[in-house]
Amino acid sequence: MTLSKKSKQQLRKTLEDMRQELLDEVRVQIERSRVKDHMGDLGDYATADMAAEYAHLFGERLRHKLQLIEDALDGIENGYYGYCEECEEPISEKRLQLMPFALYCVRCQSELERQAKLRGERFEEWYGASRNE
Repeated sequence: MTLSKKSKQQLRKTLEDMRQELLDEVRVQIERSRVKDHMGDLGDYATADMAAEYAHLFGERLRHKLQLIEDALDGIENGYYGYCEECEEPISEKRLQLMPFALYCVRCQSELERQAKLRGERFEEWYGASRNE
């Protein structure tokens, strides 16, 4: 079942709001990274290194999620939004309301998670990848 025009408009608004929240989060991260370093002991440097690594990983995840949102908005604009990347069947409206940038229908998502588990990995749909645990 394809999405109604009203549903697409609501999902577009949700995606635009999500995009703005992520952009705000990125701005906060950038501002935090600009804080001047201060002289401190080795513990302070170790903590700063861990914080920098966390910020990098967090930033990568934010960028990837932002890309998924941008792709979903582009899909709405160009008519290919809401179809599973695996089986090409429509993704349920309920699923899209919960995760408007979903790439897979529930059936394919479950199968991808099952396959990843058999390989000893964790499948993160929104991150779009299997990851070693």
